[in-house]
Amino acid sequence: MLKGKKKKVLIIATIIAVMFAIGIGKVKASKKGQTPIMSVETVEIKKQNIESHIQVTGQILSMDKREIVSDVEEKIEKMLVEKGQKVEKGQVLMELEKTDILYKIKEAQASLSIAENDLEQLKAELEIELSNAEIKYKDAKDNYEKNKQLYEANALSKSELDDSKNNLDEMYNQYALVKKKIGDRENTGEIAKKKKQIKLAKLQLEKANEDLKKYTIKSPITGTIVDMKISESGIIENHVPLMYIQDVDHLEIVTDVNEYDASKIKIGDSVKITGDAFEGKEYKGKVEYVGPFAKTVQTGRGKENVVEIKVAIEDIDSYLKPGFSAKMDILTESKKDTYVLPYEAIYTKKNGDKVIFIVRNGKVKEQKIETGIESDLEIEVIGKELKEKDRVIMNPTENIKDGIEVKENKVM
Repeated sequence: MLKGKKKKVLIIATIIAVMFAIGIGKVKASKKGQTPIMSVETVEIKKQNIESHIQVTGQILSMDKREIVSDVEEKIEKMLVEKGQKVEKGQVLMELEKTDILYKIKEAQASLSIAENDLEQLKAELEIELSNAEIKYKDAKDNYEKNKQLYEANALSKSELDDSKNNLDEMYNQYALVKKKIGDRENTGEIAKKKKQIKLAKLQLEKANEDLKKYTIKSPITGTIVDMKISESGIIENHVPLMYIQDVDHLEIVTDVNEYDASKIKIGDSVKITGDAFEGKEYKGKVEYVGPFAKTVQTGRGKENVVEIKVAIEDIDSYLKPGFSAKMDILTESKKDTYVLPYEAIYTKKNGDKVIFIVRNGKVKEQKIETGIESDLEIEVIGKELKEKDRVIMNPTENIKDGIEVKENKVM
């Protein structure tokens, strides 16, 4: 009974001693300020090439396409092309009936001829009138000079000399009056009126000749007739499409890009082109147009601001056709031998600064950086003290501080 009591006391004393030892240990640890070492995943900073791409889809269209319309309403006299035919710029597509327009031209020519003849006749009449007046004036002048000599030789009376002087004055006045009449008619009178009639007749003739050109319809571009809306026996209406011509040798892809991506696209950016309609083939292209303004469109996710871009296709062959859809991979930026990291390694502070946390000798080194080209999985990082193969903490949180100890779990 006594031995059992001693054994019980011994066990209690041992427990108390162990608990005391643990307590002492905790106190010592607390005194040293020790905290658990945080485990972190790290990746290496790589030095490599990086590219930024934007993927969009668009539709292949002709770079030049035209609707062929007529400016006149007339019967077709001769159709010279057919659907699917290739045509050259300036090639005659059809001839329209010209009977009426040719009659208008002849009518205008006749009006011009009459007006010109009227003017010439009027001028001739005035010239004759002027010539007659001039002759009478000269005769009167000669007669006066002769009478003057006779008067001075006392062979003629004073009244007869006065009569010849009065006749001279009258002839001169008539001559002057005719000259003035010709001058007035040149400026505001009958001659000016005839000249205006001639000018109007010339304009009418020029217009009729210009209208004649509308009766021969030519192709405005080199291309292929992709559709026709009229037969040879038809009567065409003015400004109604007769046929459609597209330049199928020069194609482009047109699409709308959201405003965020559009700001990264530049004229001249290289484009890789693929498509379901030409599966297995790949074409090259270049951005040739970036719209100068954004437009708002309705999408399945609501309204969106987009910018139109156009891509010119190189090495076009018969597999590509207007109307096909195409997938485009646009290379917007690239750089060689630059530092890159996964997006998950970048930490953005509340003030907007971007930093990474480098682990060196088991301790964290905060490094402020700037970012550059963005690829699908990685991003270019720019910083003064960056070194290749520096190990950087992935998915950093606000608990990561400069100088703390960490335990690395390296991610390959």
